[in-house]
Amino acid sequence: MSNFGTEIKVGLFVLAGIIILAYMSVKVGKFEIGGKKGYEIVAYFDSASGLNIDVPVEIAGIEVGRIKNIALERGRAKVTMRIKPDISVPSDSKAFIRTKGVMGDKFIEILPGKPEFPSLKSGERIVNTYTPTDIDQLLNRLGEVALDIRKVSQSLGNVLGGKEGEVKMRQILDNINAATASLNRIILDNEKRVNALLANFQEFSRDMKEVSDANKEVISEIVANVRETTIQLKDAIESFNQIAQKIERGEGTLGRLVHDTKTIEDLNATLASLKNVAEKIDSGKGTIGTLINDEEVAENLGETLQGINEYFTRTDAFKFDIDFRLEQLTRHHDTKTYLDLRIQPKADKYYLLGLVSDPRGRVSVTDTVTTETPGGGTTVTHEVKSERDRLKFSAQIAKRYQDLVLRGGIIESSGGVGLDYYLFDDRLKLTLEAFDFDIDRRAHLKAGIDLSFFKYLYLTAGYDDFISDEGMSSFFFGGGLMFTDDDIKYLLTSAPVPTP
Repeated sequence: MSNFGTEIKVGLFVLAGIIILAYMSVKVGKFEIGGKKGYEIVAYFDSASGLNIDVPVEIAGIEVGRIKNIALERGRAKVTMRIKPDISVPSDSKAFIRTKGVMGDKFIEILPGKPEFPSLKSGERIVNTYTPTDIDQLLNRLGEVALDIRKVSQSLGNVLGGKEGEVKMRQILDNINAATASLNRIILDNEKRVNALLANFQEFSRDMKEVSDANKEVISEIVANVRETTIQLKDAIESFNQIAQKIERGEGTLGRLVHDTKTIEDLNATLASLKNVAEKIDSGKGTIGTLINDEEVAENLGETLQGINEYFTRTDAFKFDIDFRLEQLTRHHDTKTYLDLRIQPKADKYYLLGLVSDPRGRVSVTDTVTTETPGGGTTVTHEVKSERDRLKFSAQIAKRYQDLVLRGGIIESSGGVGLDYYLFDDRLKLTLEAFDFDIDRRAHLKAGIDLSFFKYLYLTAGYDDFISDEGMSSFFFGGGLMFTDDDIKYLLTSAPVPTP
């Protein structure tokens, strides 16, 4: 029994050691159970020399991820990094290849961009990357510098080598000694004068410093103005020289005026004509003279221009949206086509014009009553006529109140009303329409939902004519394309305006 207890203790001790070893392996080896979490981003470098997989990716010295893969793509190194899910990297961030210490391991450092830029998503790329100069390139450059130094030393050796070079070197040193002695003698002979000159210069410097300190802003402004004036004067002189050269060659209007007599005569005739026109305008003759001298005409012209300006301003504020969608009717296995033009002069008001191609056509019912005299009996004939492939039209006016839109007018060639309710920043629309209020059958009711998942595309589904008593009800699904077209606006403004 004691041996069995000892075996249990040994087994528990071994099990505890295995658990501790597994825990340390997870901690030290960065192992994560269930797979690595985070998102991947990509960066391209001219060289990834010394960079290995699973090295850290740091921001401000803190590890935020690891390198997952390094591959060659179009002659550049493609580095895939896995970033922790709680770290955001702005799209204008910069990526550098750094080295820890002088000969340490290489890693990637990310310099975050501005927070107002959107964050990179999984699979996106850091555009701004920088590859540092590696040790081999530095050694090559140092080798080139050493070679240049060697060439210089060889040149000096050739010049100063041998007995002749020694004599030249001795002469140079003797000349330096003589120059030094002469300079020393001059300084000693003029020491008082030099001291007085230095004292005066020091005093002058002190005065100039006081003046500059008291008028620092003024002096800076004067210097800036002088610099700007100098640049402008230089440009003006260059322009003047170019103009003078063109005139000298007879180029341009002034050149022709100087060298061509006929041009001067034509200019004189033109000036005479202008003088005549100016005299007529001043006397009130002609259309321009009437406009200038008649106040009533000038006021009418001003009002006309103001009206034109208001017209173009309002037209420019209009928004034209084109909506094209297809609805597949599941019960009838047919497709219903819509083409709508929404004219929106204001944010809370718009007009809707549309064409509808309904393959079911429009159903008409005719009741014929026949009275027979002998028995007094009455015969009623119920005749149903269906006009297929009929093209219908719509013309509605709509008013929006926050998320609710009320519509009314002609819907599919009959009077009707409708309402739309928008959700999630107008990405989801709930619609209910009622039209074709005929006394012989039930009204046409239609309910639907539109979901916009892209900027211009949307999906639609619903139930058409769901209270029909003639078997016309059907579920439908489909999609549409909606976009803004400013060309229609300019076509309308460029259309000719009829005059009486």
